[in-house]
Amino acid sequence: MDRPGFTFLACPDPEIIRARIDKLLADAGTAFTKDVFWGDEELGPTFWNALTVGSLLAGARAVVVRRAEACPAELWPKLASALRGFNPSVWPFFCLEGAFDRKGPKIPKGLAEQPYFKVAEKRGWLFVSPGLTARDMGPLLADWAAGRGLGFEPGAAERLAAALPLDLARADNELARLELSLGDRTTVAVADAAHLGGHAALDGFAFLDALSGSRDPSAVWRGIFDKQLAGEEMVFPLIGLLLYEARTMWRLAAGDDADIRLPPAVLQKKRAMARRLGPAGLARLFEAAFAAEAGIKSGSRRTDQALEALTAELFRIFGGPNRPAGRPSP
Repeated sequence: MDRPGFTFLACPDPEIIRARIDKLLADAGTAFTKDVFWGDEELGPTFWNALTVGSLLAGARAVVVRRAEACPAELWPKLASALRGFNPSVWPFFCLEGAFDRKGPKIPKGLAEQPYFKVAEKRGWLFVSPGLTARDMGPLLADWAAGRGLGFEPGAAERLAAALPLDLARADNELARLELSLGDRTTVAVADAAHLGGHAALDGFAFLDALSGSRDPSAVWRGIFDKQLAGEEMVFPLIGLLLYEARTMWRLAAGDDADIRLPPAVLQKKRAMARRLGPAGLARLFEAAFAAEAGIKSGSRRTDQALEALTAELFRIFGGPNRPAGRPSP
């Protein structure tokens, strides 16, 4: 046995959990397919079959339970028999995604009492992370720069670390935007930090809400462009905003929203939009954003062409006129 029999992950940042699972699977040296289940939904026969029935001929399978902290208390004793032995073709992952308190992760009492959980603690099969902290930003930036052959001028790494949001998905979006803005440069300057950290001030949902209500979104465009999104740099921040809103609404649609903190009125609007778009519409939001990003990075589309195609697709998704919004006049 060269990998854990099962793994528990406690972290309030879903992107960190996803990255950790992907790394563990990649390091195992075996191709795994993923079966994902949700702790706040009924774990029926399909789950138990995936967890207990395995065949080397059918390939290795990772059985992932998201938001496992929401599982009913009676589940934990039932898992004992399934986790007692090592199944070479099934790797169970249980993701505890609740917020930490001052003592660390809040492990459900019914789980903490189980012998298999004590085994996970003893053997290092429990991954614990409070999410991104200020201390993590230095290593995160170092890995990001090393992977792209980039360097930092004195003080630049510290300035960027202070500007990045403490959320892995949003931090990745910001760094991708920074990479795009560097062009042919291989050294990140202190001044580049000024392009980061503006995500919270931009209201991408207001733009989507305008489209959803069949209103003229030009005023919202103008508000976005007035917030440091001039010239060719305006597209990638918009892509990041759309991906952030799409992820939020996807979680709302799936009921994965316990740690989403928004004013009640805004939360209600986003939930209603997520319901209206449904899985197919939300998937199209992701596709539109990724297509724009890929077009720019591959050079197959100029920035203005990517923006035009993106906004035209957004109008189609929301049932508006089949035309791009266009940038408002200054």
